[in-house]
Order: sequence, then structure tokens, then C-alpha cells
Amino acid sequence: MYLDRLGQLIRACLSYYIALHGQKERLYMSANESKLYTFKEREWVVTGWAEGQMVTEREDDKGQKVIVMQPYYQLFVISPVSSYKSDNYSANGMKAEKLRCVSNAVWKDLKPLEVVNLYFDEKKRVSLAASTGVSVELNEVSF
Repeated sequence: MYLDRLGQLIRACLSYYIALHGQKERLYMSANESKLYTFKEREWVVTGWAEGQMVTEREDDKGQKVIVMQPYYQLFVISPVSSYKSDNYSANGMKAEKLRCVSNAVWKDLKPLEVVNLYFDEKKRVSLAASTGVSVELNEVSF
């Protein structure tokens, strides 16, 4: 009976492990020269966007707190990590970011995986995303 229970537990753990760590997809820079893309200063790759309404609490003209729905706009991008290095820090590769936007007009003419230049307002929100005319592609890698 003990071995039966142990076998069930091992099978359950293995199926959980396979579900979590089965097949992984990675974005990588291809060794193939025709697929190699080098980022220039202030370039990002757009991976997607989101918009919605969130509940916020504000004060009205009379100083009373009221609950209102406030729109939000987000742009999801990837970019190279900083090239800053020191004695106790270094980073390589790409980073994913979620950036706030002023409106959904920012991504109006964009397609996912398009390389863009981003421009920000004084509140550090994306106000303009200008396409460079270049798109990148994802390559699947199995381990």
C-alpha cells in the first residue's frame, strides 16, 4: 500500500513538472546573418497592447471622495538590457517591459513584432510609437 501511494505521488509530481517545464519557446538572435538584427538607440519591439477601465478613488469639487472608472492604455515591448557594467553588476540579452501610454492611438498603425521608436511625455507615458519599417520574427527552440 505504501509503494502504491508513493507511485501515485511520483506520477502526480512528474506530470506537474512536465506541464510546467515541457516545451519552452525563446526569442533569440539567430546566428544566421540574414536574420540578425542589431538594435539602435531608443528602439523597441512591440509585442502587444492592452486597454481597459480601472476603478479609482478621486475627490470631486466639494472635496468628497468618489469612485470613478479611469481608462488605461499599456504597450508591451522588448528591448536590449542596459550595457552598464560594474564590479558587481552585468546583464545580457533582452528585457520585457510594460509601458503606460497616453491613448490607444499610440498603437493604431502598429503590428506585433514591429520595431519602433518610442517618444514619451513628461509623465513618462508613451505618446508616439513610430515604426522603423522593420519587423522581427520569433524562432522556436526546443530543449
